[in-house]
Amino acid sequence: TTTPRMENLGPNLDPEEAAEALRRAQGKLAAGDLDGAKRFAEKSERMNPTNAAQALLKSLDDLIEFRPGTKWAKAVERILEASDHYAVLGLTPEAVSADPSAPKQKYKRLALEVHPDKNKAGGAEAAFKKLNEAHETLSDSKKRREYDGGGGRADE
Repeated sequence: TTTPRMENLGPNLDPEEAAEALRRAQGKLAAGDLDGAKRFAEKSERMNPTNAAQALLKSLDDLIEFRPGTKWAKAVERILEASDHYAVLGLTPEAVSADPSAPKQKYKRLALEVHPDKNKAGGAEAAFKKLNEAHETLSDSKKRREYDGGGGRADE
Protein backbone atom coordinates (compact mmCIF):
# COMPACT_ATOMS: atom_id res chain seq x y z
CA THR A 1 0.00 0.00 0.00
CA THR A 2 1.11 3.54 -0.59
CA THR A 3 1.04 6.15 2.13
CA PRO A 4 -0.46 9.54 1.37
CA ARG A 5 1.90 12.44 0.97
CA MET A 6 2.14 14.63 4.07
CA GLU A 7 1.27 17.81 2.13
CA ASN A 8 -2.19 16.47 1.35
CA LEU A 9 -3.16 15.74 4.92
CA GLY A 10 -3.85 19.33 6.01
CA PRO A 11 -3.80 20.23 9.73
CA ASN A 12 -2.65 17.76 12.36
CA LEU A 13 0.24 16.61 10.19
CA ASP A 14 2.55 15.81 13.05
CA PRO A 15 1.48 16.96 16.51
CA GLU A 16 4.90 16.14 17.95
CA GLU A 17 6.71 18.21 15.31
CA ALA A 18 4.18 21.02 15.84
CA ALA A 19 4.81 20.90 19.60
CA GLU A 20 8.56 21.06 18.94
CA ALA A 21 8.06 24.10 16.68
CA LEU A 22 6.03 25.73 19.46
CA ARG A 23 8.80 25.01 21.99
CA ARG A 24 11.35 26.53 19.62
CA ALA A 25 9.10 29.58 19.19
CA GLN A 26 8.96 30.01 22.96
CA GLY A 27 12.75 29.66 23.13
CA LYS A 28 13.22 32.30 20.44
CA LEU A 29 10.84 34.59 22.34
CA ALA A 30 12.78 34.09 25.57
CA ALA A 31 15.97 34.97 23.66
CA GLY A 32 14.37 38.16 22.32
CA ASP A 33 14.11 36.98 18.71
CA LEU A 34 10.53 38.05 17.96
CA ASP A 35 10.71 37.39 14.22
CA GLY A 36 12.16 33.91 14.73
CA ALA A 37 9.57 33.17 17.38
CA LYS A 38 6.79 34.18 15.00
CA ARG A 39 8.13 31.95 12.22
CA PHE A 40 8.17 28.89 14.50
CA ALA A 41 4.77 29.71 16.03
CA GLU A 42 3.27 30.02 12.54
CA LYS A 43 4.85 26.69 11.57
CA SER A 44 3.35 25.06 14.66
CA GLU A 45 -0.05 26.58 13.91
CA ARG A 46 0.02 25.36 10.29
CA MET A 47 0.96 21.84 11.36
CA ASN A 48 -1.39 21.46 14.31
CA PRO A 49 -3.63 24.39 15.27
CA THR A 50 -3.77 24.74 19.05
CA ASN A 51 -4.93 27.37 21.49
CA ALA A 52 -1.35 27.69 22.76
CA ALA A 53 0.00 28.44 19.27
CA GLN A 54 -2.81 30.92 18.59
CA ALA A 55 -2.22 32.69 21.92
CA LEU A 56 1.53 32.90 21.28
CA LEU A 57 0.94 34.32 17.79
CA LYS A 58 -1.40 37.00 19.20
CA SER A 59 1.16 37.95 21.85
CA LEU A 60 3.93 38.06 19.27
CA ASP A 61 1.86 40.24 16.95
CA ASP A 62 1.38 42.73 19.81
CA LEU A 63 5.06 42.63 20.79
CA ILE A 64 6.18 43.15 17.19
CA GLU A 65 3.70 45.96 16.53
CA PHE A 66 4.60 47.85 19.72
CA ARG A 67 8.33 47.12 20.01
CA PRO A 68 10.83 49.98 20.38
CA GLY A 69 11.23 52.00 17.23
CA THR A 70 7.66 51.59 16.03
CA LYS A 71 5.36 54.59 15.69
CA TRP A 72 3.50 53.44 18.82
CA ALA A 73 6.63 53.27 20.93
CA LYS A 74 7.92 56.58 19.55
CA ALA A 75 4.67 58.34 20.48
CA VAL A 76 4.99 57.08 24.06
CA GLU A 77 8.68 57.99 24.21
CA ARG A 78 8.08 61.53 22.94
CA ILE A 79 5.49 62.21 25.64
CA LEU A 80 7.51 60.66 28.44
CA GLU A 81 10.59 62.67 27.45
CA ALA A 82 8.68 65.97 27.15
CA SER A 83 10.06 68.63 29.47
CA ASP A 84 6.76 70.38 30.24
CA HIS A 85 3.03 70.29 29.53
CA TYR A 86 3.41 72.35 26.37
CA ALA A 87 5.98 69.92 24.99
CA VAL A 88 3.72 66.96 25.86
CA LEU A 89 1.06 68.39 23.57
CA GLY A 90 3.54 69.73 21.03
CA LEU A 91 2.39 73.30 21.56
CA THR A 92 3.90 76.63 22.57
CA PRO A 93 2.46 79.02 25.15
CA GLU A 94 1.87 81.49 22.34
CA ALA A 95 -0.12 78.94 20.31
CA VAL A 96 -2.35 78.19 23.30
CA SER A 97 -2.87 81.90 23.97
CA ALA A 98 -3.83 82.46 20.34
CA ASP A 99 -6.14 79.40 20.22
CA PRO A 100 -7.40 78.18 23.62
CA SER A 101 -8.95 75.10 21.92
CA ALA A 102 -5.51 73.92 20.71
CA PRO A 103 -4.79 71.75 23.79
CA LYS A 104 -8.06 69.88 23.35
CA GLN A 105 -7.43 69.30 19.64
CA LYS A 106 -3.90 68.02 20.24
CA TYR A 107 -5.05 65.91 23.18
CA LYS A 108 -7.68 64.13 21.11
CA ARG A 109 -5.15 63.18 18.43
CA LEU A 110 -2.45 62.10 20.86
CA ALA A 111 -4.86 60.20 23.11
CA LEU A 112 -5.68 57.92 20.19
CA GLU A 113 -1.99 57.14 19.79
CA VAL A 114 -1.05 56.46 23.42
CA HIS A 115 -4.22 55.18 25.12
CA PRO A 116 -3.17 51.98 26.93
CA ASP A 117 -6.15 50.06 25.51
CA LYS A 118 -4.85 50.73 22.02
CA ASN A 119 -1.09 51.12 22.53
CA LYS A 120 0.66 48.17 24.18
CA ALA A 121 4.13 49.72 24.06
CA GLY A 122 5.97 49.94 27.34
CA GLY A 123 5.17 53.13 29.18
CA ALA A 124 1.86 53.78 27.39
CA GLU A 125 -0.06 54.06 30.66
CA ALA A 126 2.41 56.58 32.11
CA ALA A 127 2.40 58.54 28.85
CA PHE A 128 -1.39 58.65 28.83
CA LYS A 129 -1.45 59.92 32.42
CA LYS A 130 1.11 62.60 31.55
CA LEU A 131 -0.93 63.55 28.49
CA ASN A 132 -4.11 63.83 30.59
CA GLU A 133 -2.36 66.04 33.13
CA ALA A 134 -1.05 68.34 30.38
CA HIS A 135 -4.49 68.54 28.79
CA GLU A 136 -6.27 69.26 32.08
CA THR A 137 -3.76 71.96 32.98
CA LEU A 138 -3.53 73.74 29.63
CA SER A 139 -7.25 73.51 28.79
CA ASP A 140 -8.29 75.38 31.93
CA SER A 141 -7.33 79.07 31.77
CA LYS A 142 -6.95 79.36 35.56
CA LYS A 143 -4.77 76.25 35.82
CA ARG A 144 -2.75 77.39 32.80
CA ARG A 145 -2.06 80.82 34.34
CA GLU A 146 -0.97 79.15 37.58
CA TYR A 147 1.23 76.71 35.66
CA ASP A 148 2.77 79.49 33.54
CA GLY A 149 3.37 81.54 36.68
CA GLY A 150 5.74 78.89 38.01
CA GLY A 151 3.29 76.42 39.46
CA GLY A 152 4.96 73.54 37.72
CA ARG A 153 6.63 74.55 34.52
CA ALA A 154 10.12 75.16 35.85
CA ASP A 155 10.03 71.99 37.97
CA GLU A 156 9.17 69.50 35.24
